[in-house]
Amino acid sequence: MKFDNINLNEIKKLQTEIKDIFAKEEAEKYFAWYKDNYEKLNYIYNLLEVDEEKELYVKTVYTKLVGHTNISEKEKQKYLLSREQFDKLLVDDSIRKLNSVTRKLKFYDLKNFGYDLKLYGARALLDKLVVHNQYSHKNCRIYDGDYIIDGGGCWGDTALIFAEKAGKKGKVFTFEFFEDNLKILKENFSLNQNTSKKVVLIEKPLYNNSNKVLYLNHACADITTLTENKNNLQKYKSVSIDDFVEESKIEKIDFIKLDIEGSELAALDGAKKTIEKYKPKLAIAAYHKYDDYYEIPKFINELNLGYKFYFASYTPAGTDTVIYAK
Repeated sequence: MKFDNINLNEIKKLQTEIKDIFAKEEAEKYFAWYKDNYEKLNYIYNLLEVDEEKELYVKTVYTKLVGHTNISEKEKQKYLLSREQFDKLLVDDSIRKLNSVTRKLKFYDLKNFGYDLKLYGARALLDKLVVHNQYSHKNCRIYDGDYIIDGGGCWGDTALIFAEKAGKKGKVFTFEFFEDNLKILKENFSLNQNTSKKVVLIEKPLYNNSNKVLYLNHACADITTLTENKNNLQKYKSVSIDDFVEESKIEKIDFIKLDIEGSELAALDGAKKTIEKYKPKLAIAAYHKYDDYYEIPKFINELNLGYKFYFASYTPAGTDTVIYAK
């Protein structure tokens, strides 16, 4: 399947079958963008190394256009069952409440997946991270001894899992700034002290430049966004990866993961020197903005460092997509 095979008239017809009003509205918005920009999407299609991933990439775009009407019941049930089974890993019935949302975090034991970790988290997110290895690709993964940038630390689960994968000689630098998240993150680090001692926490948001004042735009625990425009009293000073690496005298960077709610491209721009110097493996979330599928791989590719590109999606709905580069 290629983008040229997508029939816009068929898409419009399928959109009339969308029952959920919010899914319908989002599909129509994406359709309007797609009509004017679909040629951009061929950019990453032509870069991808694996034919099956090219197919998945087009299917992901198609799914967004039709408001998930093409997802089979079998796919839905498989996804939901995976999440339901994850609750069998519960250590006990204790929970942690978040101030920013009604979501409650449960206490999980991850030993069945090879991690000596017990932590508070959300099953849907841990399922993708632990069962389906989000941010890890067979051609782009963390190895023993790797030094890792974890952009978007949230509750500390990614940092702790990365630290275990990186082994005794590895190091994780995790960036998180939102107070509600930091409270859980620090508790999870305290619960896993042998692993968390390999993690350095930086309580600042990543951006293209350091010391830029950013204002809180939206706070919803695992979905926290910032803006350069003042529309909230809460403000934070940014840091760039390049400045952090240089000022902290980090000897190398082997892997960069970014899932920072739409600021991924800005953070990559602020990591240009680091990427050019060390050519780290990259795992970049590419679903927060419509242009991500174009702008992110374009930025990386135009550094002319010989990166090869890979693609994965971690929900049937085509969200939680990641572009990998190695």
